[in-house]
Amino acid sequence: MPQEIFHITSAGSVDDGKSTILARLLLDTGSVFEDQLGGIDPRKVDATAIADLLDGLESEREQGITIDVAHRFFDAGSRRYHIADSPGHEQYTRNMATAASHADAMLLVVDARVGVKPQTRTHFGIARRLGITQFVFAVNKMDLVGHRQKVFREISWQLDALVDGSKLESIVIPVSGLNGDNVVNGSRKMTWWDGPTIAQALESFSIPSRASDGTVISVQYVQRIAGGGRRYLASLLSGSLAEGHALACAKYPNKSLVPSEIVASGTRLSHVEAPAEVSFALDSDVDLQRGDVLFDGLTPYFTDQAELDVVWLDDHGGVPGRTYLLRIGHQTTKCTMTRVFALDDAGEKAGQLSNIEVNQTVRVNLETHERVHCLEFERLPELGRAVFVEPDTGSTVAVGTINHTLRRAENVVAHSFDVTERDRARLTGHSGSVAWFTGLSGSGKSTLVNEVAKRLTSSGIAHAVLDGDALRLGLNRDLGFSESDRVENIRRTAEVAKLMADSGLVVLVSLISPYRADRDRAREIIGSERFREVFVSTPLEMCEARDPKGLYKKARKGLIPNFTGIGAPYEEPLTPHYRTESTRSVEDEASSFVTSLGDLVS
Repeated sequence: MPQEIFHITSAGSVDDGKSTILARLLLDTGSVFEDQLGGIDPRKVDATAIADLLDGLESEREQGITIDVAHRFFDAGSRRYHIADSPGHEQYTRNMATAASHADAMLLVVDARVGVKPQTRTHFGIARRLGITQFVFAVNKMDLVGHRQKVFREISWQLDALVDGSKLESIVIPVSGLNGDNVVNGSRKMTWWDGPTIAQALESFSIPSRASDGTVISVQYVQRIAGGGRRYLASLLSGSLAEGHALACAKYPNKSLVPSEIVASGTRLSHVEAPAEVSFALDSDVDLQRGDVLFDGLTPYFTDQAELDVVWLDDHGGVPGRTYLLRIGHQTTKCTMTRVFALDDAGEKAGQLSNIEVNQTVRVNLETHERVHCLEFERLPELGRAVFVEPDTGSTVAVGTINHTLRRAENVVAHSFDVTERDRARLTGHSGSVAWFTGLSGSGKSTLVNEVAKRLTSSGIAHAVLDGDALRLGLNRDLGFSESDRVENIRRTAEVAKLMADSGLVVLVSLISPYRADRDRAREIIGSERFREVFVSTPLEMCEARDPKGLYKKARKGLIPNFTGIGAPYEEPLTPHYRTESTRSVEDEASSFVTSLGDLVS
């Protein structure tokens, strides 16, 4: 069996015949299992039938399209090939980006009857953004245009314009996936073509070189050994690994970690070259976790701020300040895009944006909630690629590449003061906490906060009030009511509330804060142990009937776009600490709520 594995991702618009070409690759290299053929002679089987068999999901077979990313293997020449077959429909572009993030080359299929489509350009742009530099463009369905050389030349010119002189290794090949012309075997019907087949073109490509100026190892899994000890299963991303090789780790800055008992491909070895999957023990009793990085010679950054170029894939768009999951290598942490910039035609940073549209490429300043190991994409792609995931759904929403870290991350260090939060709590007589009142406009949040403040005052409890309108007249007066501005409004308020709680105050925050994700971010900033979510659950019809500021009337007339409850959603808390009851008076609610705070104010 070939030892070298070459990773390919395939792409193409729906109905361009991508699945048929891949089926032909598998069929003509003898890589389709007999149970998939159902006893049919492989020399007589229709490639479109094999394409149907390769669609793994029932919904794919029913619709005749690829939805999920399918993984297939075939051997040709001196290599084993791994194909990540990604969907062509625009709504599944994020699946295609996920597949491309681990590929050495791309097979991009174009329909000879149509030529280059917008989705072709999108797939090519994403692949370029993710660092793919080797492309096979397959002009498919040449049988449906009479195998005419003129048609192929015109599409080839379109693809040359798409590449546009960039430093890529690419070739355009005329094929018929249905008949197998120029896929694995040459074509008798296109005698004018003297170039390679798809299989031959792939054979000519090389596995992209890894950084060679040092060793970098990313831990995937920690295996606990019965009786004590650990083994680490990891990816050797660059350089080499040998027994007795002293390695560094950012988590243990003053300690050398020396590997022993190295195993690769099921064999114990004294020396392994990258790229490789390895298992090893360490001479030190340290607590490494998935995502930790060991290194020597080449030192990854260990930072919480970086600049990236990002392609947004989710239909809902992206919003600065919103929390997403970030995956770099084997690391996963939460992150926030603090600033977003448009890119001009030359790829240079242009104006700042308040939101990102689907399929848009932007440049972002990123803040991670925990420090991550990373490197510029050009130096080590495995630590330079980033995937963004929506925390609630688990869907990939964006992919990107790291340009560089932001130096301010290393130049700002928090000072350690002698007076602690516990000392301040002794001064006020209670620990600091934050009660976050959320509800529709006109629900009575500020009225309830006012009544709670009166009760805290009469009990001698030091507190502060952060009201949404007061904040927008001062600290947040530069913010509007777009989704990104609302996210920033909540972030700033949470940061101020945290500082006040650090000082031993009970902080009463009154904000509509309509989105759960933003309230969850506030909880993270403040600390879940001292955050109390209060849902002022007045129904919309009652809020609209009250309309103390006349805002609902304006919204109904279209004068206030995106008004919460009318033109924009309000996401109710799922498990609030306290929920108001419409049958109670505001005085009773305030008394009941203060009681619910319990030890926080005792």
